[in-house]
Amino acid sequence: MKKNSAKGIIYLLITAIIWGGSFISQLFGGVTIGSFAFSGYRGVFGCLTIAILIFYNNIKKHKTFTFFRKEEDIKTTVIGSCWCGIVLFSALITQQIGVEITDTAKSGIIASTEVVMVPIMMFLLYKRKIRPITWLFIFTTMLGIMTLSMNSISGINIGDVWVFISTILYSFTIIQVPKYIKKIDSLKFSFFRFFMVMILGFAMSFIFKEDAFNAVKLKEAMPSILYSGILASGVAYTLQVIGQKDCEPIVATLIMSLEGVFAAIFGWIILGQSLNFIQIIGIVISFISIILVQISDNVVATQ
Repeated sequence: MKKNSAKGIIYLLITAIIWGGSFISQLFGGVTIGSFAFSGYRGVFGCLTIAILIFYNNIKKHKTFTFFRKEEDIKTTVIGSCWCGIVLFSALITQQIGVEITDTAKSGIIASTEVVMVPIMMFLLYKRKIRPITWLFIFTTMLGIMTLSMNSISGINIGDVWVFISTILYSFTIIQVPKYIKKIDSLKFSFFRFFMVMILGFAMSFIFKEDAFNAVKLKEAMPSILYSGILASGVAYTLQVIGQKDCEPIVATLIMSLEGVFAAIFGWIILGQSLNFIQIIGIVISFISIILVQISDNVVATQ
């Protein structure tokens, strides 16, 4: 059983903050150049960002200007990371399609169900039992996030279904990370995941005949591409991988579910969107729940 470290928690919290600011860029970029093309460009800048980090890390720590070091198992790294990249692409694109159809508030609620799905999937796949007190924190975290969209709920549409599918896939990616990074360098793992996102994104863009290389549209979408590619992908997903080395998947999910809370806070600060008293209480409940789950001993019960 893992002991959750302060460093891992901080990395995951930064990840949630960055992701919280990505909803608007994701929506705008996908509508402008197409969902698949946007994912492809997101993969390009994600790979470039991570490649810079890889070379910098090798120069600083190992005094060598190389991508792979001699002691690394290249085959294991590439195969394992690319498989996880296929799953990540599936999660990214289904969320992208859903966000373009439904509204952001409902997307946040549906995405928050990760905090329930991850422990359920861990029980089904690995028979990992969860203590009742942890279920309480899961419930209160989700309840707090749901209050942020309490005034925006409407009937279910096809966009909601796409977002729900993406949430299942994202939950699976969270469970995948601890399994694969035991023998794979964190930065290489992130690089090849987004390499697959890039390849699959452009391939699907070509198949569905999106206008991926229109210079005018590309220029218009570039701010969204840069934010989603460099920060939300290259930086945030790498921090997720590194952070999950020191945190249980369930705890990691609870922390990263705060992306919906940060999205609301950014909307309030930057866009001037209002937050009523109940929504502010919801934010407080979510943060308190995350803090309490950190100080609760033995988060995941042993068999």
